[in-house]
Amino acid sequence: MIAEIFKKEPWSIMRAAARPIEATRVGENGRIAVPSSYRKQHKLSKGSEVLLVQLGETLMVVPTDIALDRLCDRIQGALAGRGVATDKALKNLPQIRRRRFQRLYGKR
Repeated sequence: MIAEIFKKEPWSIMRAAARPIEATRVGENGRIAVPSSYRKQHKLSKGSEVLLVQLGETLMVVPTDIALDRLCDRIQGALAGRGVATDKALKNLPQIRRRRFQRLYGKR
């Protein structure tokens, strides 16, 4: 059922999961202040590393996670096991994503 909804409206699930939390402004030197309630919830403190992830026109701030690091290492190992260099895989990723999206959802 969810797969069918996602095929018809690929962003509907993401919209349902996304909740605007609160607005903040970009300060001096491009700094963004994370409200204290979210710092506590995600165990962020001075020096904590976060990832900036761009999905289309959306920019997400994602706390770095040890599990994510391990997953990245496993992916890198799997690519290396198949003789694919990470930089080559990343270079081809936008083209592969476009083709996959077009196969799944048709052309826009």
